[in-house]
Amino acid sequence: MAQKIDSVVFQEADAIKQFLLGQNKRVEAWFAENWERLDDMTGPIHKSTVSKALSGTPVVEPVVNALDVMFDEIRADPWAWCEPPESIDDLAPYAPMNWWFKTLELSKVMSWSRFEAMRTRPFSENQREDVQQRLSEWRERLRRVCDQFNRDQALVRALESDEEPEYQWWVRDGDGIRLGRGDGAFRRRVGNPGLHGRSDDEIGMAWVLADATLTLPDVARAELTYSRPQGVPVADHYSEPVEPWNGQEFSGIEIAEVGGQQVKHRVCFYWYGDRYHVEDVEPFAEIWDDGWRAPSQDERDLLETGMQVTSMTKAQFEAQRNEWIDRAWKARNANMTSMERVMKPDGIPRSEIEADFQSRLDGIDDEKACDEQREIARRRNAFRRGLRRRTIHP
Repeated sequence: MAQKIDSVVFQEADAIKQFLLGQNKRVEAWFAENWERLDDMTGPIHKSTVSKALSGTPVVEPVVNALDVMFDEIRADPWAWCEPPESIDDLAPYAPMNWWFKTLELSKVMSWSRFEAMRTRPFSENQREDVQQRLSEWRERLRRVCDQFNRDQALVRALESDEEPEYQWWVRDGDGIRLGRGDGAFRRRVGNPGLHGRSDDEIGMAWVLADATLTLPDVARAELTYSRPQGVPVADHYSEPVEPWNGQEFSGIEIAEVGGQQVKHRVCFYWYGDRYHVEDVEPFAEIWDDGWRAPSQDERDLLETGMQVTSMTKAQFEAQRNEWIDRAWKARNANMTSMERVMKPDGIPRSEIEADFQSRLDGIDDEKACDEQREIARRRNAFRRGLRRRTIHP
């Protein structure tokens, strides 16, 4: 049968099976808990799909991509995935009892039949102490191995970061500073700090480990599966520091285009961990209109919500009755036609403007106006909820 075009073999299947002691249920549980954050996954996958993927059978690409994510997470913290129980009373859920008998080399202290019967015929005090001691010693060895694996990986990642460093690019734009590129742009390193500040021995070890393949630890043996050669100190290794170049925080701007309108936001750049993050201070502080200027409230509403208020409620219109009539009366008298001046030599009577106001008030569709304003308020809430806020250290 021809292989499906969208089917792929998961390359790390053997590594995961060996590290997880062939327990597919761990993988199934991970999918059940994490599928929502995985690209192109629509739900947990069936255990048969997990079995196929871990046996080297081609499966659909989204499943393989998800397994790659899981494999990266295992490598990032192997102890979290292989941490064994602390007590001999909790051995069975971790691995089969015959696996424990072999791994802890219990044949040196008791027979297999005696160990197998531990749940129905409790150990003597001395037997229990012997098995518990072997579990504790093996568990501690495995923890140290996982810690060493993490340290070795960190050295390799640091070296890789020095070889391909990550940068934030900055531009001075008038009186403001913004992230971006352009004339006069400059860069500052961020992200992994690399080997900056490391000892010569650590740098030398990073160089030799980078040439090795750091495979996952052997859980049963509680050993690394790769050799750690003697590092050769590299005294002239270059590594830029990762540090705030303009203080812990500073004011800046962002320039964007919204609906064809060029806008300027006021922001705060603040140092958080390994880079500057952005906090919104005043979105749409200015708009471009043959020069930068502050937007009107209607323009701001449109930018924030995609809508503008087109009508007032009866209550809102009524609240400005006297002001509206005064303003309209003055405007009408200032712009009378020649015919009106002949017909109304004393000017437009105020009563005519009052009648006009009342007619407009009566014509307001209160429900429509309220609904429009509720929708604008809802959209404004959504916009403000989406603003970037400062991340605070726990």
